[in-house]
Amino acid sequence: MGSQLKNFIRIPVAEGSFQTLPVDEEKRLAESEIRIERAEEKDAYRIAEGLYTCFREAWWEKREPLHLRPENNETRVERMAKRIQPSFSQPGMHWIKAVHVPTSTIIGAAGWAGPTLPLHHIYRRSAMTFFGWQEKLGLSDSEIDDLFAHIDDEAWSGGFAKDDDARREVLGEEPHWYLAPLMTWPEWQGRGVAKKLLNWAIEQADAQDPPTPMYLESAPTARAVYMHVGFEPQGEHNFLRRGPKVVRGSEAEEEGKGSYVEGKAEKVDVETVAEEIEANMAS
Repeated sequence: MGSQLKNFIRIPVAEGSFQTLPVDEEKRLAESEIRIERAEEKDAYRIAEGLYTCFREAWWEKREPLHLRPENNETRVERMAKRIQPSFSQPGMHWIKAVHVPTSTIIGAAGWAGPTLPLHHIYRRSAMTFFGWQEKLGLSDSEIDDLFAHIDDEAWSGGFAKDDDARREVLGEEPHWYLAPLMTWPEWQGRGVAKKLLNWAIEQADAQDPPTPMYLESAPTARAVYMHVGFEPQGEHNFLRRGPKVVRGSEAEEEGKGSYVEGKAEKVDVETVAEEIEANMAS
């Protein structure tokens, strides 16, 4: 791991916070143990479970206040699964899963909105009508109400609407890849899962000439992860990538080269989205 740390980007972190570090190669899953493939509608429940398992409770409390939640946690998972299920067959939306081959278990997942998908967050309540899912599923307005019954709409849909506005401000109507979410189940974090899920779309984007832009939101502690593969900070939480390059951070400042400078692309492990970061949407 020493060589990885030597090349790893250093960033300033707030007092009491930390910077995630590269995964130890000895802990990485063997190629034969993990398979990356497209998820299907039947995987919606497992991925919904993952959202509640991998994301911090503090993140959920803002969007699903305790006083609105059903007594049975399974109801939350079922509602989430039903809300995201139609997105699995939505043209332009790509749900990718990481499968542990020996057990056939989904251990990680990524939701990639592709360049052809209109800029409208799939988690917003309005996505049901925007993408025509309510009509497709034959759901009444009251049934839609039930699916969002325990949600604080201003915090949930309003928050994702703000994310859409921020993304539109950066990219306008330019086609791009958008990541939401990236997650690895806790017991599998730090094993190379997130790297494969991230690289799936990077390969798609870089296969084009010029490379298709990529956009994501992330916790500040994961900035270096994405900077290593060419994502440039656009603010505190949002990042934009236009092809393979390495964006250097605070060490460049120490050398008097400015806040961020580009470097030669290199093969650097991007799996530091372990523990705290792998399932983190910017709050």
